Amino acid sequence: MAFVNLKWPEKLSKSSVDIFSRSLAAIFGGYLVAATACGLLALALPLPVAESVLTAMMLSFALYAIAALWAFSVKRSRQAWRDLLCISTLLYLLILLLG
Repeated sequence: MAFVNLKWPEKLSKSSVDIFSRSLAAIFGGYLVAATACGLLALALPLPVAESVLTAMMLSFALYAIAALWAFSVKRSRQAWRDLLCISTLLYLLILLLG
């Protein structure tokens, strides 16, 4: 029963928590940025509706990858969360203005 004596909060290092937070920011924050950018591009592109949506969807994959890379390129995980949430908020406000 070595599992009972395991004190897991002491085993967590600061770097592992930082990597976990960055991973969550890359996954969920990146998705949020890509989804809001996709909505904004679908509204803003001067194409027929079907082509505009398809183009926005294709570009959202690249934006998702860029957001995930951004989450791991900044100095702090808090900065990654802040930047991704601010970008998605700005894009959502632009959707509200155009919609």
